[in-house]
Amino acid sequence: MKLILKRFGGDPNRIRTRRLGDPAPIGPGRLPDARPFALHTEDGEVLPRQISASMTSEPGGPVTVTVVFLVDGDRVSVEGP
Repeated sequence: MKLILKRFGGDPNRIRTRRLGDPAPIGPGRLPDARPFALHTEDGEVLPRQISASMTSEPGGPVTVTVVFLVDGDRVSVEGP
């Protein structure tokens, strides 16, 4: 299974509609993308029960991704000896 780390939620820079008299819109590409990251399957589904995802790197070292899941025994469980 291939997992993909990508942003989750609506795009803050999508084109917005406005009514006459509304303040001038902020154009695409001007808003910072503060959406959180989440692990997705190849089909685009978000893996269930993710609490957080963070990415770190040190100069010259590998990029490390840490994802925290809520282990609820239903949608996410621990199996093994």
